[in-house]
Amino acid sequence: MAGDDTSGSRQKGRPKLEEAAEIDLAIREATIKVLLEQGEAATLNSVAHAAGLSRKSVYARYSSKSDLFLAVIRGLLEGAHGVEFDASGSIEEKLLNYVRAALALTSAPEARAIQRLLNVNPAYIAALKPDMLAATQKHFFNPLRDLLKGAHRDAELAVEDVDGTTRVIVRLIFMESMTTDGDVQASSETGAQDAYARFITRLITRGLLPRAEI
Repeated sequence: MAGDDTSGSRQKGRPKLEEAAEIDLAIREATIKVLLEQGEAATLNSVAHAAGLSRKSVYARYSSKSDLFLAVIRGLLEGAHGVEFDASGSIEEKLLNYVRAALALTSAPEARAIQRLLNVNPAYIAALKPDMLAATQKHFFNPLRDLLKGAHRDAELAVEDVDGTTRVIVRLIFMESMTTDGDVQASSETGAQDAYARFITRLITRGLLPRAEI
């Protein structure tokens, strides 16, 4: 019957929506895995192998590894959660918790893989600049700005320029992530991160303590 023929042709055509979504997810997960392991040396073939898919399935969606890497990195930037930290205690404790959490995010394996890729191929930086700025604003800048605004309002800190101070702290955090050697042992790196977090916290809180009027 005609109905049966139509049904058969559909089965032989494009994959169902849920199947296509599963393929896309497998490619994204494989890409992250391969980037962590191989960095810029990764290829579409290696991604296909890691995903357990045919080369045709990957090439049908991405014409080059640059297109794939950019799409995956954009997805990571959009899906990343903001800095989550304990906002209880004194302002020094709250700021220390924020800096620790922010440093942990920037030193995560996925973040390190992206940093290495950007360092190797500056073209990625130009292509991803709007996405990186938006992600930084949302995930790092806004939570810290809210924290500093509250501290100024409650007279815990004297922050005349909240946005400027926020930018300085965020830059100090990202500067550490760009200079840290990825081959450092995890234990020593954790200790160095904590020392750096305490340094930033003391630098800000003790330099911005409200002073009694003379």
